[in-house]
Amino acid sequence: MNSRALRKRFERMGGAAYAVARGIAHLYRRMVMGIARLGGIRKNRAVFLSFDARSYSDNPRYISEKLHELRPETEIVWMFRNFDAKKKLLPGYARAERWMSIRSLATLATARVTVANFSFRPFFRFRKPGQVYVQTWHGDRAFKKVGFDMHPERDFLLEMECDLGLVGSDYGERQFRSAFRYGGELLRAGYPRNDMLVRNDPAEAAAIRRALGIPEGVKLLLYAPTFRDELLVKWQRHRAQIDLDRTLRALERRTGDRWMCLFRAHYLSAGLAVDALEGRIVNAAGHEEMAELLLIADALVTDYSSCAGDFALTGRPIFLFQDDLEDYKAKSRELYFDVTDSPYLVARTQKELEALIEAMTPEFARENDRAILDFYGTTETGRAAEAACEYIIKKLDGN
Repeated sequence: MNSRALRKRFERMGGAAYAVARGIAHLYRRMVMGIARLGGIRKNRAVFLSFDARSYSDNPRYISEKLHELRPETEIVWMFRNFDAKKKLLPGYARAERWMSIRSLATLATARVTVANFSFRPFFRFRKPGQVYVQTWHGDRAFKKVGFDMHPERDFLLEMECDLGLVGSDYGERQFRSAFRYGGELLRAGYPRNDMLVRNDPAEAAAIRRALGIPEGVKLLLYAPTFRDELLVKWQRHRAQIDLDRTLRALERRTGDRWMCLFRAHYLSAGLAVDALEGRIVNAAGHEEMAELLLIADALVTDYSSCAGDFALTGRPIFLFQDDLEDYKAKSRELYFDVTDSPYLVARTQKELEALIEAMTPEFARENDRAILDFYGTTETGRAAEAACEYIIKKLDGN
């Protein structure tokens, strides 16, 4: 039975049954990890998880790859829920384990360093002295509130009992500290996943385009909406009122180029509904690495996704399509700031979106992106992965 079916069954049984199931899982983790820790800490072992063990991607991936480059003798282990599919993505030097298996919990319990980009509370209740937890998080320039900022009454505190957090802006630092009530060390070198956006290597971008089968000479619009909390609870899909055909035609009129759309839904809502356009849309929902899509995109349309703040590093056009703003704030998430007080270009209707496109120039896009980066107080360096690895290597070497 998959997790979705299991969750529905517990929901039908009621809150008490769900609480019992969580309690059993907690005892299982504690027992396995407690026994494993009797064997001590493997001082050369680094464990990685991305998006709750769902993918080989994001900040943990780039730290993992850089760590092998700088310290190849490190034992690198990745945890995956979809073990059979995801293990094939790993380079030969890394080992994969099935998340929540006895072996994976024992590996985690004895690792010197663990790197994650998602909440990780249940496991670090049991952390031993000498074990190091690096929390990279995954949204430095977020629109929507998280953690204590969203639910002040909930106990998120242990989620960020980390030894090091990563941030890429003054804004991100304030958010990390307030959302997780974290007073520890932060590395302000940026997000490792954004190093490629700072480099902006044409050869790297061309290789990604070829892998996705994008024809040469075609411009790419990346459409990357985020999830809606209230629809996730009901396992429903959100249908945005954007008309991608009209949007692509507006871009073509403005630039004189042929345009296609990369459609990338948030991993929590990969089934998000959008009308198909034959030969005009590339479904990139299954593409592991969002940063690669940002690198090859010539323009971005999103709604409340922090990828907008990352994409500003490219100097290319960003449009926010927020057709459900009031509904989103009422039913899904409160926002950290009023977008009308920011440099972002916001459309509430299809007509407004097309007007923004018609008025866009490359020069204005670059100026607008610089204003967005300044708005956040961005501190991206292009060497965030290396900086994180320098910290990790010191810990692996016993310093």
